[in-house]
Amino acid sequence: MRRIGLVVSVAVLATFLVSVVTLTAAAQTNTANSGVQAESSGPAISQGTVTGASRAELRAIHQDVAEEELLPDYSQVVDNADSERFDAQGWTRGGKDDWAHRGDFVSAGPDTAGATDARFKLKVPTKGDYALYAWWPAREGNTKAARFGVETAAGSTRWTEIDQTRDGGSWVQIGTYEMSAGDRYVVRISPKGDSGRVIADAVALVRGVASQPPPDVAPAESSGSVYTASSTAHQRWAVVRYGRKHLGTPYRLSPPSPCWAYRKEDCSCFTHLVFRHFGKKLPDHPVKQYWYKNRKWVSRSHLKRGDLVFFKERGWHHPITHVAMYSGNGYVLHASSYYGKVVNSKMKYIKGYRGARRIQRLN
Repeated sequence: MRRIGLVVSVAVLATFLVSVVTLTAAAQTNTANSGVQAESSGPAISQGTVTGASRAELRAIHQDVAEEELLPDYSQVVDNADSERFDAQGWTRGGKDDWAHRGDFVSAGPDTAGATDARFKLKVPTKGDYALYAWWPAREGNTKAARFGVETAAGSTRWTEIDQTRDGGSWVQIGTYEMSAGDRYVVRISPKGDSGRVIADAVALVRGVASQPPPDVAPAESSGSVYTASSTAHQRWAVVRYGRKHLGTPYRLSPPSPCWAYRKEDCSCFTHLVFRHFGKKLPDHPVKQYWYKNRKWVSRSHLKRGDLVFFKERGWHHPITHVAMYSGNGYVLHASSYYGKVVNSKMKYIKGYRGARRIQRLN
């Protein structure tokens, strides 16, 4: 009887497990077939070093990026002072800040009555994928939920919430969008945030995922030549600015390929080269960089530009496979085998987040 009872128990447990798996699979199928994929879910393939994609899939991805390179470079900057391309009815003008683009900005807050959406007029030369960057001075009284709306090729407006208390004083990527050709108001900023003030300062449109944003405008009285343990805003700005110079560099795994600046770089080669420029001798290996002695642990919610972010794409019990550098607003600069280049892409599309480190002064 005990044996029969044991067999029955095992059979019931097996049936239960099969039911759970079936329900989970059905839920995933329903989500996939609904035609609406939550942005937070990301693609099935990690965009770091370990992709899991077939060679055919990778060739298709690399071909898409290569086709972007056949088009001439294109970027456009619109500042709040460009009266013919910026409109903000009811917003407060005349805001001054050393970290604002060209030194000034406009704002709206709970005390601003009758304000309409601030609008930026951009010229899109051809239909295609464009990266949108924005600039604002990070201030304590800013909103943590500024709403940026971008008109896409589908004719709809995609809204994104941005925390304007951080990551300011430099070009910060808002997203990548497929846009239709034309010269029109493409970007909107809602005057309604949380209890803080919403900032409208400047936006930049750049063609392609591997193209550099326009040059940053360094605040006066800031050299930006040294990265120290104090990690001031300008020093973090300088590290990311230098890292962006590597955008578009072809991905090559090293070893066996050499770590060759602007010619052949993998993930740890990229971070090694960037920090070497600032006098930091990081080893050219993601695992060794993770355990590098001159670093500080950083929580995911407190990431700052220039922090190193590490991933275990094969699973928790496997070694670290990828390292990237945080560039603000949930984006990272990294050499990606998925794209076949150094790119600036969303961190959440890289599987297996393991942790983050902030490089400190050498002893």
